[in-house]
Amino acid sequence: MRRYIPHMLLLVLTVLAGSFAVLSWNQAHESSVSIYDCSTTSSVAPSSMVLTCADANTLVKNLRWSGWGEPTATATGLGSWNDCTPNCASGKWKSAPVTISAYRIRHGHYTRVNGTNQHLFGGGPIDMVSYPPAG
Repeated sequence: MRRYIPHMLLLVLTVLAGSFAVLSWNQAHESSVSIYDCSTTSSVAPSSMVLTCADANTLVKNLRWSGWGEPTATATGLGSWNDCTPNCASGKWKSAPVTISAYRIRHGHYTRVNGTNQHLFGGGPIDMVSYPPAG
């Protein structure tokens, strides 16, 4: 029995080391996933995002994410949009609760964002492509 103790100890240490390595990799993986909105820098679990880059008339803010780093991350927050009535310069800003999802991880970044809210997204879903800026 005494001759098995060193082998058992080695086995236990190997299993523990492997477990810590997997946990460490998983945590590093989750924190390294980011997303781009209309800016040229990426963010990890951003608290706000501009969804319409040309005019910045649609954005989401106060985002609270769950599942960040997983294949699909979901956030709840507040969507704000300019109603552009009579035109976008004179339009009024409106807000409503919103849920969005980020998915399709490529090269460490979520590349798709979608969500539904009848007021914010004109009665249908938004499906936005989010890529790092060309450089």
